[in-house]
Amino acid sequence: MSDAPHPGSRRRTVRTVLLLALVLWLLAAFVAAGYVGYRLASTGTGPFSDPGLSDAAARSEVTSVAEQFTLRMDNVDASDFDGYVEGVNEMLTTKAKAENKESLEVMKQTYEAAEVKGQGEVLVTGISEISDDEATVMVAHDAEVTTARGDIEHHYRWSVDLVRVDGEWLVDGFTPVS
Repeated sequence: MSDAPHPGSRRRTVRTVLLLALVLWLLAAFVAAGYVGYRLASTGTGPFSDPGLSDAAARSEVTSVAEQFTLRMDNVDASDFDGYVEGVNEMLTTKAKAENKESLEVMKQTYEAAEVKGQGEVLVTGISEISDDEATVMVAHDAEVTTARGDIEHHYRWSVDLVRVDGEWLVDGFTPVS
């Protein structure tokens, strides 16, 4: 008798090794998927949490402030533009108030002449970044505007930057995004 392996047993060994490799690969894939799912569902308080993520209450607060700001910007009535500016300015940092002063003066003249009235609706928000004293919130919102010349529908997407000043979240700036 010869000591040479039977050709069928060699094929079985190769199949067994390939099957074992496949099982290990699938196990690794399930572990990776579970980790990613956990991170996506995590509120930032679990064992794998990102130290840059704040708790759920802070996340809710910054989202609420960003939504309220966009609604105040959208809900305009040219017949009470000073009240509109006052409402918007209540949500702004000192820096943002100073930066927006000129543009609001131009808006006042234009909006009063066109008899602008607007009503906004927030569609969806999401936190892009958050720390203990800064946050960026993405806000998708629409506004229906009536003017002396006709109606206009606006579809806005803004990145709203917030900072915590004396314990209160205020808007430090916003930029349109596409």
